[in-house]
Amino acid sequence: MDAPTLNVPVPRNETEHGAARSEGSLRPIISSSTKRYDDKTLVDAFVMKISAGAFTMSKEPEPTYLGPLWFAHVHPEGQLYFSREGPLRVVTEAYLYSPQTFETACRWIERIECLLSDVKVIISEDIELFVELEGQNCAYYLVDHATCAQFWLEDSDTEKLGLPTVASTSQLKIVLEELYWIHVEHFPMHSLSISNEKLEEITAIFSHGLCDQMTSRVSTFPYTAEDCKVFVKILQGCRENMNNGHTTWIIARLWSLINSNRCLTFYGEEHARLSRNQSILWDPKPKHPWISTIMNYLTFNTSEVHRARLEDVFVDHMVYADRWAQLVGKSLKQWRASASGAFIGLMLHLPFLVLNSPCPPLLVVSTALFGSALGSSVLLDHAYEAMEELSAADAMNYLESIQSPVYRFQFTGLAFSLPKALLLWGYLILLADYLLLVAKYQGLGMVVGLAVLCFFIVLVLASTVRARQNISGMQLV
Repeated sequence: MDAPTLNVPVPRNETEHGAARSEGSLRPIISSSTKRYDDKTLVDAFVMKISAGAFTMSKEPEPTYLGPLWFAHVHPEGQLYFSREGPLRVVTEAYLYSPQTFETACRWIERIECLLSDVKVIISEDIELFVELEGQNCAYYLVDHATCAQFWLEDSDTEKLGLPTVASTSQLKIVLEELYWIHVEHFPMHSLSISNEKLEEITAIFSHGLCDQMTSRVSTFPYTAEDCKVFVKILQGCRENMNNGHTTWIIARLWSLINSNRCLTFYGEEHARLSRNQSILWDPKPKHPWISTIMNYLTFNTSEVHRARLEDVFVDHMVYADRWAQLVGKSLKQWRASASGAFIGLMLHLPFLVLNSPCPPLLVVSTALFGSALGSSVLLDHAYEAMEELSAADAMNYLESIQSPVYRFQFTGLAFSLPKALLLWGYLILLADYLLLVAKYQGLGMVVGLAVLCFFIVLVLASTVRARQNISGMQLV
């Protein structure tokens, strides 16, 4: 939903064409929804003459003009932005080297300063304004460096601003603090230095995350133990370089990620999420559970295994990148094993080229099942191989897109289980082919003996698999 807008007149200077005024709208935005990464403009590079002695001390090029108190900065990622010092600090990514753009930005800043006075916001060096020009319109937000929060000039709500729903004002404060750190992350080269207390706190948070991940299989911390070790080492190295914009960017990026995770886990709330497999939000159960029962019988319970894995990785519509990578990795391993098994099954049909099958239809069915198992394995492997490296946000969006509001992951689990289920059915029917072949040449007694032997082998294998599943379940607690 679009953010609310304020229709305000944009004052313009007298021109030779007479006094002119144009109408524009001022709308609040959030730091995570700016057009920072949406610029599709193409660069037109050209051959440039280089004069003798260029860029030496004696021939340093003249700086491009900016108004008083305005300065240009380059973000560590390479983005050019501009800041203004003064009673109200301002930052913008508008290209202020263009006189027309500079004039438009200054008009809007002047107008916002008037609105600040109207709503009785005290301007101090801790208040900073961001403006984003949209033709004759302007988008904006303000941040308070003292309280680490983002704010606006008019009343709004989380839906209009494109923010998630919250359970309390304390959770809203976490959301606004996340937006604040995103702002600092986007404009780190001129910002006030981050305090040592904030550095020590974020270092302690990642140290706790490291310990939690190493001692719990259901930690809600968003990074693995290996990642936490690296982050702690990076943060410890920041202590000697606190006045550098790159250090500011590092600390701000990590703080924004931590606040994002705290919002998702309801940090500090009455019912906080204490383990990643704990559901604290209402979510309707899948309808028609009898469908799952039928699927389980047809797929030897493999569809239920995949459905449970998908549900476990998507608790309350949250996804952890490492858990998603594990799910896809296990699935790929199983599909590739099924492909190998299907190929072997097809090779086991070769004796029937010499020996006549007592029941040719069964031979056709088993061949079709092995071929289907091989084909579905290859297709699923091709579709999901690239998804193993998805970020948590991308994995969440993907699971949102494939989850049915009625059946949830019932049919997705069925699709994941097809290679193995088809493989098992293929081997069962192939076994029946071989037993009939033995009966044809060796008699019924031999078939009965082999059938009993196969039955006991299946029982032992089933008991082993069930024991392994129970052990896995205990390890997840």
